[in-house]
Amino acid sequence: MIAVKNKIFTEIEINASTEQVWSVLTDWNKLKEWSSSFVGISTDNLAKGMHSISYYINPITGKIMNVEHEIVDYEEGSKFGWSGKIIGKVKDHHIFSLEKTNRGTTIFKQEDGFHSKNSLSTIMNFLMRNFMTSSYNKFNKELKERVEFLYSKKSI
Repeated sequence: MIAVKNKIFTEIEINASTEQVWSVLTDWNKLKEWSSSFVGISTDNLAKGMHSISYYINPITGKIMNVEHEIVDYEEGSKFGWSGKIIGKVKDHHIFSLEKTNRGTTIFKQEDGFHSKNSLSTIMNFLMRNFMTSSYNKFNKELKERVEFLYSKKSI
């Protein structure tokens, strides 16, 4: 479990159903069309316990980098997440989730954090907190724009 002080949390409300948001979020082949950061995953079928690779655009070099991880959480249509080594024994633990509102919209959430048995994860979280929060908020906004472009409110 990640200490609360080591967590990063972002969310955004999207004017679409959870099914519509899920379909855009998990269309791995089209991520690179609208996302400026997370651009793919090495599998089409996520399942808890499976190993995969996520592809990201490095904000410094602009080149694609990859991160190997294990799917640690998966609920079809509502949640997926992974954990994998980032540096040394420090692991990243990232969860994407969708929550239906009573207004027919969806709250999209990202929760992330580094964890390890030493203080390196606390240092990494401190150094990365602003960058990661900003990056996740940008991804959230890009997802919202893409979903709302594809699905108007009247089609919910």
